[in-house]
Amino acid sequence: MGKTRSKKKILIVEDQLIIALDLELILKNLGYEVAGIVNTGEESVEFVKNSKPDLVLMDIMLSGDIDGIAAAEVIHKTLDVPIIYLTAHSDEKSLERAHLTGPYGYIVKPIQERELYTSIEIALHRFNMDRILKKSEMKYRTLFEQSLDPIFITDENAVIIDANPSMMELFGYPISEIIGHSADEFFKEQNEYQNIIALARTKGAVSNFECRMLTKSDRVLDVQITVRKYEYGWQGGDGYQGIIRDITQYKLYFEELLRSRQELRNLTAHIENLREQERTDIAREIHDVLGQSLTALRLDLSWVRKKIKPEETDLGEKILIMDNIINDIISTVRKLSTQLRPGILDDLGLPAAIEWQTDEFKKRTGINCCVDCDDVGDLQEDKAVALFRIFQESFTNIMKHSCADNVIISLQKNDGNVEMMIKDNGKGFSDQDLKTKGSYGIIGMKERVKNLNGTLTIDGNSGTTIRVVIPG
Repeated sequence: MGKTRSKKKILIVEDQLIIALDLELILKNLGYEVAGIVNTGEESVEFVKNSKPDLVLMDIMLSGDIDGIAAAEVIHKTLDVPIIYLTAHSDEKSLERAHLTGPYGYIVKPIQERELYTSIEIALHRFNMDRILKKSEMKYRTLFEQSLDPIFITDENAVIIDANPSMMELFGYPISEIIGHSADEFFKEQNEYQNIIALARTKGAVSNFECRMLTKSDRVLDVQITVRKYEYGWQGGDGYQGIIRDITQYKLYFEELLRSRQELRNLTAHIENLREQERTDIAREIHDVLGQSLTALRLDLSWVRKKIKPEETDLGEKILIMDNIINDIISTVRKLSTQLRPGILDDLGLPAAIEWQTDEFKKRTGINCCVDCDDVGDLQEDKAVALFRIFQESFTNIMKHSCADNVIISLQKNDGNVEMMIKDNGKGFSDQDLKTKGSYGIIGMKERVKNLNGTLTIDGNSGTTIRVVIPG
């Protein structure tokens, strides 16, 4: 018979001395340490309390005020030491009492060495596993009880068999009105839980399933529920653990945030429309009023030049200087008017405006540009203006940041949508650069497109490509 790796201390509780001494000899031969021998139930309880052996061999029938079963019951409840019963002839009632004390085995007298060794090793192993399991259960129970999220456990029939305090607090029910009730009673749509269970049964788990539940006061809760399936072994049935997260307030905040964002977006669109209208009005005033006045002034100056005599050279030179100044002012007025609102956009449409702006960009920067603009039909004014402003902002970014020497521009109509693309061969940028730099120009571009129910994509790899698609 093999020896144990480390000596375990065993208490013998036997009122027949010969049997006790024989047991002591066998245990020592098997490599165990005999912690002591006592012959009454009272002595066994006191011994275990003071010496805490690793295992107790307890005779069921002991003399004294309490028998082995009563002593084992005290040890089992208060001292947490495994017990193996020694028995010769016990009646059925005694065996039923013994079973309630949670023994780790029974050995029938006369005792055989091999049977004793096997029973002790099995009992010690089971006891160690039970302690590990108890620790695990204690940790789980602590997490279960202290979790801020409601947790419930059901059997395979969706009947709740356990729930934590957070579940009671959220739903307003005492534990007696939760345990034993079907989980679907707490859902606004009672078949919803069955749908969740069906998913959990096939997939093993369902995460963050959004649904609505009811409290005891009939208050509706928006929740996210995570359900995991458990299998309790052969013929043990299935069970489910559910974790509930109350997102009612979160959804209210989220809806308020969406409403605020939409109001902000509407305000931004309104401001942009006002700005465009203001630009148009100012451009028209500059062009029509100031431009006409300057032209009239130049005509008057030309009339004065004809009236002076040839010998009045000083006066002639002064008129020439004034004429040049007026010409410069007229050029500046035209430039300002065009920058505010290119007349070509209103007169000839978006493709012509893009081609004109590209020519101006090439003259100013020397960057080579290739333009391919198709006829996009009778495009609404707000859409044409938005695309043109995005085009202008793209050129501004190319000039400031890209270090590009070539730009490709295309405008075409596909499947009822208008698509504009501006691509340069510059240094590009990463997604992180776009987030950290916080370009207000790009934000403005996105808002313009969003207001038109379109899409804007920006690719910063291998140069920069800006693609805008809006309904035509």
